[in-house]
Amino acid sequence: MLAPECKMISVRNNEIKHKGAISMEKKKINIGVTDIILLVLSIVFLIGIRTFFAPCGPKDDGSWMTCHWAGQGITGIAAVLLVISVIHLLVKESKVKQGLAIAMIPMALFSAILPGNMIGLCMMNTMRCHSVMHPATIVMSVLMIAAAAFDLFVQKKKG
Repeated sequence: MLAPECKMISVRNNEIKHKGAISMEKKKINIGVTDIILLVLSIVFLIGIRTFFAPCGPKDDGSWMTCHWAGQGITGIAAVLLVISVIHLLVKESKVKQGLAIAMIPMALFSAILPGNMIGLCMMNTMRCHSVMHPATIVMSVLMIAAAAFDLFVQKKKG
């Protein structure tokens, strides 16, 4: 006999489901290739800007050049992209994944225009910020935009 608060709502595969009953079905993990690509690109971007894509070091007197602050701004953007990528990996709904992919595109674009345009770089074109950080930031931004746009296309097909 059913409890008064439970009502039969559907029958599937010879199992009776009741409203208010706890379901013991296994949840399907929905991690796609684009989820992994976005996560890996975000991790490489964040680690890279802090290590091998880093801007120029401090001056002899211990003060920082302008490009240091561009690197700090890019680090913040890369961290936000990583958080969005992790959320994108964990979410199952296609519409939410589309929204997260759309959010990644302007963030990545912002990271490309920040160094040299919004925050200046060193005066000499031979400095590390011009020769390593700026080109690497543009490449990583273009890759993030391409991956997010591709993911948007994939998620729209899923419906």
